[in-house]
Amino acid sequence: MEKQASIGSQKLALACTWIFTLLTVVGWLGLAGFWMPVPADAGLEATKQYFSVDNKWGVLIGCSLFYIAAGLLTPSSIQFGIMLSKIEGRWPIWSLTTAVCGIFISLIVFFNACAWIVAAYRPETSADVIQSWYDWAWFAFLLGWIYLSIEMISTALVELQDKRDVPMAPRWFSWFTIAGAVAIVTAAGPAFFKTGPFAYHGLLAFYMPVVVWGAYLNLNAWFMYQELSREEAAQHRATVSHGATHAPMPSAARS
Repeated sequence: MEKQASIGSQKLALACTWIFTLLTVVGWLGLAGFWMPVPADAGLEATKQYFSVDNKWGVLIGCSLFYIAAGLLTPSSIQFGIMLSKIEGRWPIWSLTTAVCGIFISLIVFFNACAWIVAAYRPETSADVIQSWYDWAWFAFLLGWIYLSIEMISTALVELQDKRDVPMAPRWFSWFTIAGAVAIVTAAGPAFFKTGPFAYHGLLAFYMPVVVWGAYLNLNAWFMYQELSREEAAQHRATVSHGATHAPMPSAARS
């Protein structure tokens, strides 16, 4: 019963990944309007107009949902590490790296959401101050690609060690994870560009890394959830087998 309860708790932790994604899509991308963010080169007044007038309440409510979502990445990231450590074994350095980087990213997202809320908080704030908060949040968010890249590579390194007939994650997905970890280096672009695909509103700096991140999180959570279901089924079979082996013999058989 204790093992079954543990599996239930682990599944709940993995489900936090999907709740994080839902709140991110509804809050940050939807209500706050970051599915099409204010461009880096829009100018001070245009940025102020968006945060102070056009979508003030959308940003406040949407980013509030986003920082709540960030908190849910903590149990999710720890569970990722636990699942990987079952494969890696003793001294699970890469499993721990995955968990710690995930927690770092949770904190990064939390502070980003707070910064965007600050930008929308006081309509009387000058345009240059609002732009500064807006820029800072984007840099903290996208330049954090290094933690995501390390997390993804660490995850893939462990998953590729899984030599069972039915591995936790398919090998193609592990190689996809490594490719994605390399590709998201483009998120470093905003430090050098205000226009084009490498700006913080651009295809390669923003949209592609976010899609890679989402695929990594949600597909890994699904594969890990399936692994827990297999563990649960194995435990059930073992319990049934143990009960049948130790069941008392019928009286007729004893006589």
